[in-house]
Amino acid sequence: MVLRIMGKLVNQIEELGRILRKNEYRFEIDTEDVVFGLKKTLVKRTRDLTKAIKIRAKTISDVGRYISPSVRILEVRWYTNGELTKTLNALITN
Repeated sequence: MVLRIMGKLVNQIEELGRILRKNEYRFEIDTEDVVFGLKKTLVKRTRDLTKAIKIRAKTISDVGRYISPSVRILEVRWYTNGELTKTLNALITN
């Protein structure tokens, strides 16, 4: 009896977790400072589909470009509900 109740409770907690994570979009943007040689990963999160589409369009156009005089975007990773959906790498020639 107690095990059955615990099993139902675990299932409800898992379902609640799925509902809370529903339609979560995360973007990881790897940047490199060419002058100082520093690398950094920027993380953006949103639940708004319209905002996610705008961020995707912006990151597609910015991969490999300089976002400041010495900082460029090397790689972008897109996640939907915690799962990696796409990775874009910059073609960099030295």
